[in-house]
Amino acid sequence: MSDLGRKSFADKASEAVKPDSQKSTYEKASESLSDTYDKAASAVTPDNQKSAGQTASDKLQSGYDQGKSEVSEDGKTLSETANEYLHSGAEAAAGAVEAGKQTLSDAAAYVGGAFGGAKEGAESTKK
Repeated sequence: MSDLGRKSFADKASEAVKPDSQKSTYEKASESLSDTYDKAASAVTPDNQKSAGQTASDKLQSGYDQGKSEVSEDGKTLSETANEYLHSGAEAAAGAVEAGKQTLSDAAAYVGGAFGGAKEGAESTKK
């Protein structure tokens, strides 16, 4: 479902599925104008005034546009760019796992030291 005067996700998807080679000049011009209007409406309408479906559709479109822009700026293919994001995400996850291991190791050492100190304290009171 879309907000009044806005393109629905289904409309955007159906336009994207049909190859440009099969579209008439009128269809291409109409899509271009409605895309421009839809992007402007997306930018000026706060998210809290949009339906959930329209918000999701706008976020998807924004992500697509940003990805397309980044790809065209550095000349990499979409696959190469996606692979870089995937690789950096894997590196971040590996770093988080290592940090978690270190924290767990530090906690174990602290607890071990606390118990060791308690044992020594108990033994010294026996004497």
